[in-house]
Amino acid sequence: MAEIDMGVYNRLFPYYIEACAVTQYHKRGAKPGGWGGHATIFMSGAEIDPGAGYPRLRLASAGADLPSSDSGVGVSVNQIFTNVNWVAVPGRLDFFRGGLGADQVLDNSFYEAAVHRATSAGWFDGIAVRDALVRQKPHGMPLQEFVVRHSIGTDFAMNFARTAYCARQPLTREALGRAIAYLNAVNESARARGYIWDAYTNNCSHVVHNAVAAAGVWDPKETRSPGPTSVVRDVMSVAKAIALGRMSDFSFPANTFVRLYEAGNERPIEDAVAASRNHDVARTMSDGWLSTGPGALIATYPMHDGDRNRLFAAGRDPFLFSVPMLWDKEEKFRRLTRTPPSAVTDLYANLTHFRDRYLKALATQPANNGDTFGERFRERLAQELQRTQSLIAEYRVLDGANRG
Repeated sequence: MAEIDMGVYNRLFPYYIEACAVTQYHKRGAKPGGWGGHATIFMSGAEIDPGAGYPRLRLASAGADLPSSDSGVGVSVNQIFTNVNWVAVPGRLDFFRGGLGADQVLDNSFYEAAVHRATSAGWFDGIAVRDALVRQKPHGMPLQEFVVRHSIGTDFAMNFARTAYCARQPLTREALGRAIAYLNAVNESARARGYIWDAYTNNCSHVVHNAVAAAGVWDPKETRSPGPTSVVRDVMSVAKAIALGRMSDFSFPANTFVRLYEAGNERPIEDAVAASRNHDVARTMSDGWLSTGPGALIATYPMHDGDRNRLFAAGRDPFLFSVPMLWDKEEKFRRLTRTPPSAVTDLYANLTHFRDRYLKALATQPANNGDTFGERFRERLAQELQRTQSLIAEYRVLDGANRG
């Protein structure tokens, strides 16, 4: 799929959260990593708080250079951490590509340079890891360099080793602030009480999901301490989710990717009755916005080309939890990651697609049917149509300027 101009996108949508499901880690000559894949977040409108002494975020000032194609912060959870839950890496280029150009060769020399650059940047300063892992540290190697070596390809420079499938959700500044507050609270808790990762009850995807939930897109999932009792409670949450039409507390990276695509593109906006019955639409309406709307794109950031990749082999896709006839998402995941429609990969096609959806919805929605929600919903659609038409006009100006 073609890449969009992130400078143009960031100018139109300065605040957003991008949930990514990434493929399996597989270093050449070594055993492949975990079967579940990995989940990360990239946020525009956020920045690292430089004075915290540990990974902490803050909203970028309103005058910051948000339209820059490399603005934003990547956030990644790592099971080896013990005093924080996640680490933050500034900039799209370092987070996904590790500074590696598409035409460059990824060899030991470039890999070592990326390790030393990340260590010098201090992104992992103040992070402690499991004692059993520390005992493997070579004598004389600084701890932070050792942590970086166990994080590269997972917490930054992901495309050295993995392909990332990402769903992007535009947010209001206030909503992004709530997601940042949640992430900070998680790391503050880990600083005070420690962090213990668990594959089923408290993993990377739980943090990604709950950051999106804090922004108001959907309900949060409960995280639990490791142990069989916690797993049983998670299994019980599946039955509750089926009965209530909600989500279970299990969380998997690929599922979060599919769900955020659906939140941005498939919630009912053509029918006020259906919208009023949708728990998530009703919540975002009460917050003064709709998650299904322009700018909700998907993107694939591929692993570095195999002919130029001396260090890593392609791993399997992240595990997708799918229940035939109840919550069957296999076909949708394949379509989004292999042959996605242009309306979710091309910004102009996306903008005109939502303009047409709003026009159709307003044409079929009664102007006044005595329903308070229906009246508010129609008013919201009219506002969204006006906003989308303005975005289209601005896009044409920006795109024309870029084409020169």
